Amino acid sequence: MDDQPLLELMKERIAIGLEREKTIEAIKDWERTALLQLKEGGVYHFIVKDNTITVHEGGIENPDMKIQSDEKTIRKLFLEEMSAAAALLKRKLKIKGATSDLMKIRHIF
Repeated sequence: MDDQPLLELMKERIAIGLEREKTIEAIKDWERTALLQLKEGGVYHFIVKDNTITVHEGGIENPDMKIQSDEKTIRKLFLEEMSAAAALLKRKLKIKGATSDLMKIRHIF
């Protein structure tokens, strides 16, 4: 599983997450963009719109949230081996954005 490309893993896990009631409730009528920058140099962006979440390779102009981490931590978050709260406490994850957005993002990861 560790050799699965990160973009594929994120897309797969988002699809699974979108089947959960708490995820659906969290993103209902919510429109946001998020930029994910990895320490290893990878850049991805997420678009939350029309009650769904898409992830794409590359950057995005003026994101609502900026997320910084490393690939290992992002994999653990998406595989639910680590919570976003634990990653934040360990300083493995940095998120910049509105507090209300940060509360919602925990239902997505």
